[in-house]
Amino acid sequence: MSFTETLFGGLLAVIALFFLARRLGLSHYWSAILSAALPFLAYLGFSMSRGVGGDVLAIHLVVFMVTAAVLGVFGNMQRKKESMHWAPRLLIAFFIVLAVLMAGFLSIAMNGLPDQLAKWVMPGHQAMHTGFPGAVPHERNQLYEPHLQRLEQQRNLGWKVEVKGFDALRENKPAAVLVSVKDKQGHAVDSAKVTLDLWRMANSADDRRLELTAQGSGSYGIQTSLADAGNWIAEIYIERGQDSYLMQQPITVSE
Repeated sequence: MSFTETLFGGLLAVIALFFLARRLGLSHYWSAILSAALPFLAYLGFSMSRGVGGDVLAIHLVVFMVTAAVLGVFGNMQRKKESMHWAPRLLIAFFIVLAVLMAGFLSIAMNGLPDQLAKWVMPGHQAMHTGFPGAVPHERNQLYEPHLQRLEQQRNLGWKVEVKGFDALRENKPAAVLVSVKDKQGHAVDSAKVTLDLWRMANSADDRRLELTAQGSGSYGIQTSLADAGNWIAEIYIERGQDSYLMQQPITVSE
């Protein structure tokens, strides 16, 4: 289940439980307590097996508690036929809107925009993953200086490298990645060691290093899959004797 489903599904459960408790004769106070506690405890048990972070738990807790509190306060005042001053009404409305907005922002950060909305906001022909990719680890930045120095060597080397298969990568679905290497004269570069590093933009713990298998005529390939959708950086390193070649490119893994 997605964050949006658990949040707004739990919100509907809070409302339903509140009115059910009132029909059973419980007070507004206990109806509000039970209607907030039961959905949150159910989500807490669900989240323990999913590795949900504290920020997501906090959003669920706040939304469930605020909803139950508003139902309890307004229900109790309606029973007493009292009217609430406009200032408390405004504060309650503000926090309800704030909770909904924060839930929406968190949902977009985790799952991205819905496809139709993303196409409308950011029109284009290429599929986009709009979820927050996370920060690039600081140690990655240290790799760019030697990379620039290597570019001059690669220009002199003149190798031509072609990569196929990155656009076929999907979350948890294996795809074949093929690297073709030719020298300055257009001849196949055989007997090389080719490694593929995959960097996860949102979490460096997901980084992977793979060694490709020679398939003849300067081609090297591997069958691989990635566990998470989003933005990655692929680094291909080719080494034969004293010659080496490094290529980096961003890739987007679709869900």
